[in-house]
Amino acid sequence: MATKVKLHVFVNRKKIDLDVEQITREELMEKAGFPSAGHDLFRLQGEGDPAGGELIPVGTTLSLKNGERFRIIPGNLTFGA
Repeated sequence: MATKVKLHVFVNRKKIDLDVEQITREELMEKAGFPSAGHDLFRLQGEGDPAGGELIPVGTTLSLKNGERFRIIPGNLTFGA
């Protein structure tokens, strides 16, 4: 009998508990309470990532690690413009 994986990630500093190690970009955004349409998801190298994170393309399946951090922002924002 398979045991459920229990891990957590942080999305916009909010802890999200999951029972899977792989999840689609869209499923993660939904669990975090954001619509995937019109928003971008970034994988961070840690809180305060100076690079701003790696953009996760639509349709991507993510292999998660416990404690990973992500940021969701509206897709129409430009920074520094």
